[in-house]
Amino acid sequence: MIDNLLSQLEKVQRKGDQRWTACCPAHDDKNPSLALTELGDGRVLIKCFAGCATADVLNAVGLTMGDLFPDGALGHRIKGWVQLQKEMEQKKQKPLEKEKTILEMADHDRKNGVRLSPQDLERERQAYMRTRNANNNG
Repeated sequence: MIDNLLSQLEKVQRKGDQRWTACCPAHDDKNPSLALTELGDGRVLIKCFAGCATADVLNAVGLTMGDLFPDGALGHRIKGWVQLQKEMEQKKQKPLEKEKTILEMADHDRKNGVRLSPQDLERERQAYMRTRNANNNG
């Protein structure tokens, strides 16, 4: 997966074991602002430091959120959700970023005909309520 993604990016530079930077294809990026990491299980993490959403980065190169996972199995994506939540908490990302990611992943799965489990539907509902409440209070 990572090789396919890297081949579509400009100014790719290796930054360590399974880590790269590149110009973000979702905005007019002159200096690499996109960080990519391939985890041991094959998942790929993407972060645009200019603020582009992961879905926008992937869309710019013709990929989807599901392409960040090594297989298309629902079980693997659910495990990925849990791991993603843990990683975001460890990195102390802003709570709304985590909630927006959960909503993006649920939307991606739905668009690709993946049926969400009751637990995933509840987590999606929580993410929706948290972002709605933050937007109403902010």
